[in-house]
Amino acid sequence: MSLRLFLLFGILAFQSNGQSHSEAKALLQKASETMKSFPALEIDFEYNFENNRVDPPVLQSQTGTIAIKKDDYRLKVGGMEQLRIGSKLYNILHDDEEVQISTYDEEDDQGLTPSKLLGLFQKGYSYKLGGKEKVNGQEVQYIILKPNASEEIDKIQIGVFSKSKEVYSMKQWGTNGTVTTLKVKDLRKNAQWPANYFRFDKANYTDYYISE
Repeated sequence: MSLRLFLLFGILAFQSNGQSHSEAKALLQKASETMKSFPALEIDFEYNFENNRVDPPVLQSQTGTIAIKKDDYRLKVGGMEQLRIGSKLYNILHDDEEVQISTYDEEDDQGLTPSKLLGLFQKGYSYKLGGKEKVNGQEVQYIILKPNASEEIDKIQIGVFSKSKEVYSMKQWGTNGTVTTLKVKDLRKNAQWPANYFRFDKANYTDYYISE
């Protein structure tokens, strides 16, 4: 191959990668804006965690629900609830009859969590378009994210419905062999909640140990 052709292929590859990065980032931004536009969002999801590098292999699966209202959310999974109200975070452990109250810190909200359905890992990553597939007759476009600096995360895959720009799934590969998947099973854009749904009232937990 001549030097001229080699340089030409190099330029075309660079342009292609740059275009894929721009398209992927734009789609991710649009999906985030779409999810944030719903005034009362409630999502039923399936959450899977697996690690085949350990003996015996680990495979855990749970279903849950998260209600999101602006920056506040109420997450329910198994016997646990997590409630974020402004700068406060409440972990309500029903099986242990305990409530842990702490200050919410965005830096601590790492990894694959349902609250990431709005922010969608838009900082600290490089992006490229992945493959496509049909899910229930709808096209899903995948986006591959690689962290710029992380010892824990190898890569993340976000699935977005091409037409509605709603999030379908998030999947994360850890450097230690873990694979975590969150898949949206149902999405309600105008959910109805009780007036006090995003409040914490100690009177409702009189038999619980509350630590701050």
